[in-house]
Amino acid sequence: MDGQREDGTSQGWGGMDLLWKAGSEAVALVRTVAAMPLRPVLPRSSFDTSGRHQTPVVFVHGFLGDPTNFVRLQGHLHEHGIRNWTTFAYRPRLDYPRLAPRLLDDIEALRRETGAAQVDVVAHSLGGLIARYLIETGHGDKVRRLVTLGSPWFTHPNPAQELAIFGGDDALVPARAADPARRDRMLVVPDCGHLGLLFDPRVLQGVATFLTRPARVPRVRALAA
Repeated sequence: MDGQREDGTSQGWGGMDLLWKAGSEAVALVRTVAAMPLRPVLPRSSFDTSGRHQTPVVFVHGFLGDPTNFVRLQGHLHEHGIRNWTTFAYRPRLDYPRLAPRLLDDIEALRRETGAAQVDVVAHSLGGLIARYLIETGHGDKVRRLVTLGSPWFTHPNPAQELAIFGGDDALVPARAADPARRDRMLVVPDCGHLGLLFDPRVLQGVATFLTRPARVPRVRALAA
């Protein structure tokens, strides 16, 4: 039988809850690993002018990650008219400031190829640090919107164009309490782990919604006569 806490609630399901969470992340790991052998046959880029959303997207994987990590997300975005994208790949390393110039080279190449003034970036884990560092070191004008998935959130303000998404059960990068000033740019997904961020339907929809939402129109104050 389940034990009872002092407040009368049951505590016997705690172990089952932990098993369910571990199993969910294990499934995400299996899906991640299973996609990697497909890398030679999967396209590195996709350009389709018929899509409703013409701003190209750059996907940046995390440490020990792979471009195939985004297959599920790319398919979801395709359904929402986001069909112009490329992937940035790198060998495992932690010095993200040295990877940022390489990401900038890929962004510039993508802008030249598509004629786009800006790109969107979707990055997982360490990839978010690479993209964020790029913006913070003077290249933010080239990135329209940035989505980070499970990327460490430091104390200094994040770029204004960033939406940070965290898994509520992410043991690697725990979600932080949102600063009221940042609440509209932060999303915590319950019952989701670090790798689960790449597959969870709530995350996929959150990314699509953020990338496709209309740009905010600045308010114009009426001048006193």
